[in-house]
Amino acid sequence: MLSLGIDTSCYTTSLVVMDGSSVVFEGRKLLTVKKGTVGLRQADAFFQHVQNLPKLYKEMVSTVDVNKISKIVVSNRPRPIEGSYMPVFTAGMRFADIIGDTLGIDVLNLSHQENHLYATLLEHGVKGEFVGVHISGGTSEILTVDSDLTISIIGETLDLSFGKLIDRLGVYMGLDFPCGKAMDVYTSSETYPLKMSIKDMSFNISGIENQLKTFYDRDKSIEKVSVTLFRYIGKLLCKVLDIALAETGYDRIIMSGGVSANRLVREELISHFNDLVLFTSIEYSTDHAIGNAYYGNVVISLN
Repeated sequence: MLSLGIDTSCYTTSLVVMDGSSVVFEGRKLLTVKKGTVGLRQADAFFQHVQNLPKLYKEMVSTVDVNKISKIVVSNRPRPIEGSYMPVFTAGMRFADIIGDTLGIDVLNLSHQENHLYATLLEHGVKGEFVGVHISGGTSEILTVDSDLTISIIGETLDLSFGKLIDRLGVYMGLDFPCGKAMDVYTSSETYPLKMSIKDMSFNISGIENQLKTFYDRDKSIEKVSVTLFRYIGKLLCKVLDIALAETGYDRIIMSGGVSANRLVREELISHFNDLVLFTSIEYSTDHAIGNAYYGNVVISLN
C-alpha cells in the first residue's frame, strides 16, 4: 500500500507518494516571488498553493494508482507546539481532506518541523534520543527528540531565523529570492570579523545583518559577504550544539531544514563534530513532503 505526503510551506508546494521507504512519485513547485522582495504575504502564498495542488495531483494520478493509497499525511502547522499556526498549511489540509473523502481513507496531521526531521530519519534510520536542529526560512531551533519522537525546544533564535537573514542579505545584494542557493557557490578564504551573541542555547543574529550590509556597501563583495555569513552560521551552531550535547548527554545531532543544505555550514559542523552529526540529503533538506509520506508508510507501522 502507498502513503501520500502533502506539504504546503511558505515557498514550496509538494506531493510525495511512497511505497514502503521507496519514493514512487514526487512533485514540487516553488512559489513565485516578485523580484526585489523578500518573501510573500500569506494570502498570496495560499493562493499559489491552491493553484499548484491540482496540477501536481494530476501529474501524480498519471503515474500512481490512487486506489492503493492507504494513508495521507499532511503538514498542518509549523511546529508541534500549542498555538503554532500559519495559513499556508490550510491549503494542503483542505486538499488532503478532499482526497481522503474521495478515497475513503483517514488523513493524519504532522507539523512541518516533524516532516523535516522524518526526512532525515528516512535516510539515516536513527533510533533513540538525539539533538535535532531545524534551520530554515521560518525557524531556527535546537531541539531534543526523545525515543518516541517527542520534540522539545531547548534553544532558538531570539530574533531572525537564519533563512530570513540569508534572504534579506541576498536581496540587498541584488540576488533573486530565495537567495541561499545563489550564495552557496562562493569559496572565498577571506571573511569579515563578526561577534556572536549566545545566551545558553539561544542566540541573537539581527545585528549581523547590519554589519554585513555595511561591509557590502563598502566593498561590493557578494562572495566575501556570503562566505562570512555561512561560516558564521556554522561556527555559531557548533558552539550552541556543544552546550546541547553536554547538557542532554546525547551523542547524535540530526540536521534538518533548508539552511542545513548549505555547503559551508555543513563543512563547519562536520569538521567540528565528525560522525556525530547527520544531514538530510541536499534534495530533501529544502521544503518537501517526503517526511510526511515516510511517516505514513513506515513510522506508523514501526510504532
